[in-house]
Amino acid sequence: MPGATVRLVGLEELQRKLGRDFKPAMRGASKAIAAEIQGEIAPYPPATSANRPAGPGSRWYERGFGPRWTRKDGSTGGRKTSETLGRRWGIKSHGSIGAVLGNIASYAPYVHDHEKRAKFHERRGWVSDREAIEDVERAGTIKRIVRDAIIAALGGR
Repeated sequence: MPGATVRLVGLEELQRKLGRDFKPAMRGASKAIAAEIQGEIAPYPPATSANRPAGPGSRWYERGFGPRWTRKDGSTGGRKTSETLGRRWGIKSHGSIGAVLGNIASYAPYVHDHEKRAKFHERRGWVSDREAIEDVERAGTIKRIVRDAIIAALGGR
């Protein structure tokens, strides 16, 4: 799922000044940062009226199943289309020091990509990629992870 990016700036200069290779430490830090972002973006918001029947003739979306409806005779119909968005997250290495967080559900961009998501997902509390990154950054988590990785690579704690 293409979208927002976190970039580490100044690593080459730091390596040059200290005469050390921090790439192995940054590989781990990148995956740790991606895991923190996943912790912000992956949880489902609380269910709304869109996720439950409202009586005869109603339509709703059942998480883990797909669209559902009640028929005139009171029975329930539906189509199993859910790709279980919440279980489709993954983190993989990218390049020499990067990591990519993604979701392989075909509709993930329309739920989480800040540029592509449907407005009704935003109104219902789904977190965008940009919001998740901003939350992790605002908490100081990205700086802490990078700092701790560099300290560990230097032989500190």
